[in-house]
Amino acid sequence: MTWRRDLFANANRTGVQGAAIGWFLNPGFAVVTLYRVMRWGRVRGGALGRLVSVLAWRRIVKGYGCYIDPTAVIGPGLRLPHPVGIVIGADTVIGADVTLYQHVTFGRRNAGEARYPRVGDRATVYAGATVIGGITLGDGATVAAGAVVRHDVPKGGVALPAKGEVR
Repeated sequence: MTWRRDLFANANRTGVQGAAIGWFLNPGFAVVTLYRVMRWGRVRGGALGRLVSVLAWRRIVKGYGCYIDPTAVIGPGLRLPHPVGIVIGADTVIGADVTLYQHVTFGRRNAGEARYPRVGDRATVYAGATVIGGITLGDGATVAAGAVVRHDVPKGGVALPAKGEVR
């Protein structure tokens, strides 16, 4: 069911034929599908699972120019219109029906800090935005292009690039 939401979010199609077309014509759907395969391999465990996970991860990094850590948890319906340059760090949690544009980064604030961002459902993060630290983007939140977000953004809130202002 998750792959159907991913397919519809990225390619506006459903079904087996839509999946084939989406895989070849839509890099966002390909990246999300490879992430799901990578995550499955990691959760499955064993030598085969680890091999599948590593191969899928390498394809995402080398083939599409984005980095998604296998420990990140991503909900269904992730939309990646332009997946180049996206970085999703370890233990980042992304909700359902989230849209990420190119060069978006989710990471931790300091090398010693273990906390990563949490993104609510239906959030949108525009090009070049950076979300760092153990912050929360609420449901329906928007992060403007080029913003560096270091504080929580409330449900339906907007983070602007000027001084990381939240409205």
